[in-house]
Amino acid sequence: MSPDERRVFVDQGILSPVDVATRDRWLSTVATLPALRDRVRELSRQALATPGPTAPPELQQMIRELEEIAGQKTSVDSLVWNGPTQEYVKPTLLGRSVLEDLSTWQKHLEGRSFEQFQQDLSTYRGGLFDTIQRADLTYRGLVLTEQMRADNDVTFGDPFTTVDLRFASVVLAKRSLDPTLLAQSFEYFNMAVNWGSWNKEDRLVGSTVLASLPGNLQTVRTDFERLRIALESHGILPEDRIFAAAAMADLDPSWWDLVFSRIDEIHRRRPPLNAILLSALARSPYSVDEALARFDAALAGMATRGYKDGLVVEAAASILASAPIEARAMVDRFAFVASHLAGVFDPPHAPSAMLAASPLEPVEAVDVFRDCISAVTRRNFFELTLEIENLALVMCYGVAPLGLGYLAANLPPGAIPPIPAPLAAVPLYGPSWYAWHTYWVYRPLGRYIATHPVHVHTIAAFG
Repeated sequence: MSPDERRVFVDQGILSPVDVATRDRWLSTVATLPALRDRVRELSRQALATPGPTAPPELQQMIRELEEIAGQKTSVDSLVWNGPTQEYVKPTLLGRSVLEDLSTWQKHLEGRSFEQFQQDLSTYRGGLFDTIQRADLTYRGLVLTEQMRADNDVTFGDPFTTVDLRFASVVLAKRSLDPTLLAQSFEYFNMAVNWGSWNKEDRLVGSTVLASLPGNLQTVRTDFERLRIALESHGILPEDRIFAAAAMADLDPSWWDLVFSRIDEIHRRRPPLNAILLSALARSPYSVDEALARFDAALAGMATRGYKDGLVVEAAASILASAPIEARAMVDRFAFVASHLAGVFDPPHAPSAMLAASPLEPVEAVDVFRDCISAVTRRNFFELTLEIENLALVMCYGVAPLGLGYLAANLPPGAIPPIPAPLAAVPLYGPSWYAWHTYWVYRPLGRYIATHPVHVHTIAAFG
C-alpha cells in the first residue's frame, strides 16, 4: 500500500497499523507460550488430583495469561509487512469480513474498483434489509386480517399461525410493491380460489405463490384453477395437485400441453415418482431421456456418498437433475452445500439441493444464504429460532450481489444444454422454489413446532 492507500484503509477501519516495537514485544511474549502451556497442563493435573471445588489461584491466573497470549499469537500471525510505510498492519474484524467478500466473489471483480466493490456489496445487503422491512409491513397486514376473521367467527379450516404468515410475507416481499397491496393479494386468493379443501398447507402455498406472480389477479386465479383441474387427468393425486399446480403456476397456458406430455411420459416410465418430483423434472430444460438420466446419476452419486434411499433423497436428486448445471458437478455441489448446512435443516437434503442448484457457485450461494440469515436476525423478523433458516432460504432465491442475480448468473459457457421451446422462456425455477420449500422444508418444520413444547423452539438451530 502507498501511504495514501494506507490512510484510506485505516480511516475506514479495515486495517490497524502496528509499529515494529509493538510487534517485537508481541513476539517475545508469544515465545513464552509453549512453556506456559506445559506449566498449565502440569498444574491442572495436580489440581484434579487435589480435592476442592475450585482451581488454585495460581492456576487461574496462568489460565488468564494463556488466553491473553493466545490472542496475541493470533494478532502476530495476521500481521503483514508493508514496505512503503515501513510498518506492520493487521486486518480488523471489518477487514477480515472484507477479505472474505473478496475471496468469495473474486471471479467477478474485474473492471471494478475497490470502492465500487464495497458500494455494490453495501447496496445488495441494504436491499436484503429493505426486503425484510417490506415483509414486516406485509406480515402486519396479514395478521390483522386473520385477527378480524377470528373476531367475526369466520372459520374455514385451521387458522394461519404467525409462523405461516411470516413465511408468506417473505415470499410476497420479494416483489417491490406496496405491502398493503401484497397482503390484499394474498387474502384475495385465500378467499376466492375454490381450493376443494380447507387444508391449511394447501391454502398457504397456493395463496402465497399466486400472490407472488405478476399479472391480473382474476386471470392468475382462473389459470391456476384450470391447471389444477387438468392435473387430475395426468395422474396427480388430489393431495398433491395444489402443490404441483403451484410449482407450474408461472407457465403460460400455451405451454401446458408440452409440460403435461412430459409429465405423462415421466410418470409412465417412473410410476412411483412423487408429484412434486414429476413437476420439477417436467419443466426442466432437458429432454425426458436426459432428465431421467440426470436423475438416476444424481441418485447414484449421492448413494456413493452415503445418502440412503428415500423420498427426501429423491427430492434432492430431482432438484439437481432439473438444474442447468453439468451432470458431473451435481453431486459435488450438493455435498459441498450439505457440509455447510449440517445441523441446520432436518432433513437437509432438499435445502442443500436448492442451494446447490443455484446459478451461483456453491460457495457463493452459501454466502448469500448467510447474508439472508443476517438480515432476518438483525431485523428480528422471527419469533422462534427454528424459523430463521427457513425464512432465509426463501429469501435467498434469485438474489446476489454485483448485478448477478438470476437467471444463469454464473454459469460457464456451454453449461446450459439446448432448451426445448417454449420452455426456454420459463424462469429458472419461479414458484417451483416456493413449492419445494413448503413441501420439503416448511411442512416438516410446522409439524415439529406443533408437536413440541414452546420452550424447545428457543434452542438455536443454526451455527
